Amino acid sequence: MKGMGKYFVGLLPPATLEAQFKLLKQSFAEQFHVKYALQAPAHLTLKMPFLYKESKEAELAARFTSLLETQEPFFLQLTRIGHFGKRNIHQQVAPSESLMQLQTTIRSFCKGSLHLVEELRDRNFQTHLTLAYKDLKPIKFEEVLAFARNNAVRGEFLVEKAYLMKKVDNRWQLIAPLIFGNCPENPSPTA
Repeated sequence: MKGMGKYFVGLLPPATLEAQFKLLKQSFAEQFHVKYALQAPAHLTLKMPFLYKESKEAELAARFTSLLETQEPFFLQLTRIGHFGKRNIHQQVAPSESLMQLQTTIRSFCKGSLHLVEELRDRNFQTHLTLAYKDLKPIKFEEVLAFARNNAVRGEFLVEKAYLMKKVDNRWQLIAPLIFGNCPENPSPTA
């Protein structure tokens, strides 16, 4: 559709953890020819991709920022490597109360205020960061899964903002950080 962009809202790990996830995904690409997940930074999706008028992109970011002005920062704990069937390998994230509430708030806002379609995957929220999918062949699944488990990223990090992402030239790019309103002035994120 002309003038429409594809967007999603998600959480990103800090740069140190993102670098580890990127190395893991690059290893998948080099060793197993599984590279589709390299088109986006490691992220936890809060609102599934949706179409929105590009001319209203700045307003969209401002509305999400306003929504998050009372959001308190919280920690996310990376747990183990998981999978959905034999077509998705991911890093699981502990489903904290703060995370679940944030996703519910964004889901309700998107449906009620932005009049977006609520996807089944929005209602069936799974706390994970995808590492391999789409081009992961079932014949290679066990080998890639074992590699992922042997090279899993571990850690905990402070979440102080969400991000509005946009698909540009078949890659997801950061459009705007959606900084939580109750963030400390000089946060010291952990990795």
